[in-house]
Amino acid sequence: MYLGHGGEPCPNLSHQPDPSPWEDLGSMEDVFAQEEGDTINDTQLGVSNLVIVHSTGVYSHSVSWCQCPGAEKAHHLDLMKARLFPASLTRPRSAFTFDVLDNFLIDALECKTSAMSFYQKLRRFTNNAFPDKIPDRYRELMRVSRIWRDLVNRKRFGFGHDTERSPGPGDLALYCPACPQPGINLPTSWRYDYEEWLVMRRYVVDGNFTAQHMKMKIPEDDVSLADGKGYMKRERQKSTCSNHRAVNATNIQRSNLRATGVGATACARHGCFVPHAVVDFQKGERHMNMDYSICNAVKYTPEPIGSTLIIYDVACQWSIHFAERVDQSYHLSLPEGTKILPAVGKFHLSAHKLQCFPRFSLNFMTGAGHIDGEILETLWAPFNKISPTARSMSLAHRKEVLDDHMRDSNWKKLSLLKKYRHALQGISDTQGPYEELTRSLDLDDVQEWKKAAEKAAQDRGELLDIYQLKMDKAPSMAEIRLRLTENELSANGRTGSVAWLIEGINIENSQDALRLSIRQLPQDPTASQRTGIEEKRQKLMARIIKFHEAAEVMTNGMDLKGGEGAPLDNPELCLEEADISNMEDPEEEDILDFDGNIDSPAEVTEIWMPSWAASGHIMDDVVLALRQEELELRKGQANDCLEKLRQALGDRSVVFREKIHSNKSVHHQGTRSKKELQTITLSINRHARGYSRARAAMLHLGADSDTVAVYQPLKPQDLVVSKEVTEENRHGQGSDKLAWFWRINNTEDSQKNLWMNEFYRVNWLKAKARYDRWSEELKLVQHEMFWTISWFRTQEERWRVRADESIKNGNRAYAERQASMWAEFSAQGLKNFEGKLLITS
Repeated sequence: MYLGHGGEPCPNLSHQPDPSPWEDLGSMEDVFAQEEGDTINDTQLGVSNLVIVHSTGVYSHSVSWCQCPGAEKAHHLDLMKARLFPASLTRPRSAFTFDVLDNFLIDALECKTSAMSFYQKLRRFTNNAFPDKIPDRYRELMRVSRIWRDLVNRKRFGFGHDTERSPGPGDLALYCPACPQPGINLPTSWRYDYEEWLVMRRYVVDGNFTAQHMKMKIPEDDVSLADGKGYMKRERQKSTCSNHRAVNATNIQRSNLRATGVGATACARHGCFVPHAVVDFQKGERHMNMDYSICNAVKYTPEPIGSTLIIYDVACQWSIHFAERVDQSYHLSLPEGTKILPAVGKFHLSAHKLQCFPRFSLNFMTGAGHIDGEILETLWAPFNKISPTARSMSLAHRKEVLDDHMRDSNWKKLSLLKKYRHALQGISDTQGPYEELTRSLDLDDVQEWKKAAEKAAQDRGELLDIYQLKMDKAPSMAEIRLRLTENELSANGRTGSVAWLIEGINIENSQDALRLSIRQLPQDPTASQRTGIEEKRQKLMARIIKFHEAAEVMTNGMDLKGGEGAPLDNPELCLEEADISNMEDPEEEDILDFDGNIDSPAEVTEIWMPSWAASGHIMDDVVLALRQEELELRKGQANDCLEKLRQALGDRSVVFREKIHSNKSVHHQGTRSKKELQTITLSINRHARGYSRARAAMLHLGADSDTVAVYQPLKPQDLVVSKEVTEENRHGQGSDKLAWFWRINNTEDSQKNLWMNEFYRVNWLKAKARYDRWSEELKLVQHEMFWTISWFRTQEERWRVRADESIKNGNRAYAERQASMWAEFSAQGLKNFEGKLLITS
C-alpha cells in the first residue's frame, strides 16, 4: 500500500516493492510473529509492516511510506488520507479504519458494547480457533475511539468550519428541537406572539445511583478532550498547592467511589437532556448538586424566559429554600425575573402526604399540559446498561461516554405525531363529562368555583387546597357512643344499655373473626389447630351467655330470640379466605364441629339484639328505645366500617402499585409484598362484612328512606380500588365514576346538602382541570410542530452559511451535506404535520 501520492509509489523510492499492495505477507501466524514495526527487508527502505484493524478483522499489511524530504513528520496525515486512523502520531505501527471506528461507536450506542467485547469480536473474526494469536490492540482502540468521537462531534457541530473559536460549555451537545428556544426556533416577536404559559420551560430533574464512578489511582494522568462541552458539567479544578488543603477537602472520601451517582435535568415533554446540566453526586442526592444542574438548565436558552416548571420527586422540600441557596451561593445564579414553579411527578406524588397533592400536582398546574413528570426515569434504563463499564473508566473517559449516550438519546427524540393523537383523544374523553357536569350544577356555584380556580392558579400555595375535600369526617362509633351514653338516662331511665348494645356488636365481630379463622384452616387441621379453635369457641360462648343474661334485664324480661338472626357471611365478601364452593351451607360444611354435644357453635349462635328480634313481638317503650339506640350505633358502625374500608382500599392500591407492580419476577407470590396484600385484602373483606351486618340491622330496625338511600348495598365490584381517589394523578380519569361509599361522609340532615355541594365542587374542579390540561396539551403539540420545523430550518441556514464561507472543497461538501440533511428533516416535518401545526409569523 503506497502512501503520500494518491496511492502511487513515491518517486523518491530507491526500490519498488511488490505491486500487490493489499496482499497479506504470508500466513497470518508468520506475519504476527514478527516484531511489530520491523521492516520486511532491510534493503527495502521505506517499507514497513502495519497492523490494520478493520470491521471484518485484524490484518497486517506492507506499507510503502513517502520518501520525500520531511515526509517522515506527516506519516500520520498520509494514513488519514487513506481513511486510516493512526494509533500514534510519531512512527505509527497500527491503524484503525474509519469504518471500524464508526462501527464501534454505533455498537456502543445501540448495543452498549464495551471496547473489550468489541475488539474480542474482531479477533475472533480474524481467527476464531486461536484469537489469542491476534495482536492485542485493545488499549489503542480505547485511546483512538475517544479521539475519533471527539473529532466527529466537533465536525458535526460545525467546529471543523468555525475554527476561530473553541467549543464552550454545552456546545457539543444536541438539545430538544421542539422546546421553545429564543433566537433558534422562536420568532423575534415571541414575547408578544405567545401566552406566557406556552413558552414556559418545563424541566424534570432526577438522580441515578447506578451511574457510580470509582476513584482513579493517578487522576493527574487523566486527559480530558471535551470537559463540560457536552452534557456533563465541567470538573472543578483542584488546587495544586499543598497548603490549600481546604480547597481539596471536599474531594476527600472514605469509600472507593468518587461519585455515588449522577443527577440530570431534561425537558419534561420530550425527554431530552439539557446540555451542561448533568452533575455527579459526591454523597447522595443533595440539594447543592441538583441546584447546580437546575440553574445551568434555566440559563441554557440564549434569552431568558420568565417561568420555569421544575418537576422533582422531592420538590415540596427542595423548593422551600431554593431561592435562598441561590442568593447565598457564589456558584449559583438565575436570570433576572425567573419564576420557578415546583411540581412532583405523578407517580412519586402518590407517596407524598395528602397535603402535597393539590399544591404540587401537575393536574392543577397551568401550562403543564399532559405530562407525567416521570420521563427521566425511562431515560435511565439504557444508561444502567453502560454504568458497569463506565464505573471504572477514567473521569474524562466516563464523561465522554455518558455525553455520547445522552447525545444519541436526544438525537432519537424527534416525533410529535403520537402526542398529537393522544391529545385529541384526551380532549374527547374529558370535554363531554366536564360540560355535562357543568350543565347539571348551579350557575352561581360554577362561577364561584371558577374564580377560585383562577386565583389558585395565579397565586398557588395554600389556595390550591381547593382541590381537596374540606368536610369533617362522619361521626365514628365512639363519638356516637359518647353522645348516647350522656343521654341514655333521660331516654329510657336505665344506664348501661349503650354498653350492652356495643358488647352485642362486638360479639358479632368476634363471631366473624372466628369464622374467618375456621375458613383459613387446612383441610386436615392438626390437633393443636383444632384445640385453638375450640378454646376460642368456649371463650366466645361464655361472652354470649353473659350477654343473653344481661338482655333479660335490659328488655324487662322480653324474649328477643327467635328472630332471623344476623345474616351469614356473603361468600363474595370472603375472597382469598377459603374456597367459595365450600361455603354453600355454612352450618354443615364450613363449620368444624369438634364437640358433638354442641348444637349451635359459638360462631353462628344467634345474638339477642333488638335488631334481630322477631317482627311479631309486641314491644314496650324500653325495647323501642333500645331499638332507636341500636339504630344510631349501627350508623356509627357503618361509618366506621366504610372509613376503614376506604383506608384499606387505599393501602392495597399503594402496596399493589409500589411493590407488586414494581416486582416483575414471577416468583413474587411468596414475598413479603404478597403477604401484605393478602393481609389488607382480609381487612377489606372484614370491614365489608361488618358494614353489611350493620346495614341489615338498620333495615330490621326500621331505618327511614333517607338513611337507606345513604347506606346502599355493598357489592363485590365496589371493593375494587378507586383510582379516582387513590390515584388522583393518574392518566385517563375523565370517564371514571366513584363507588358510592367514597361519596358518603355525613348523614346529618343539616350537613347533607353541604356535603353534596362540597363533593360536586371538588369533582367539578378536577373535571375542569383535566379538560384544561388536555386542551393545553393539544395547543402545545401544535406549536411544538412549528417550533421543530423552525429548529430544523435554523440548522439548515447555519450550514448553508458555513458552506458559502468554506474555502476548501471538503469543508464545503460536508456543509452542503449537513444542510441537505436538515432540509430533508424540515420537509418531512411539514409533510407529517400538514393540517395540524400552528404557524406563528
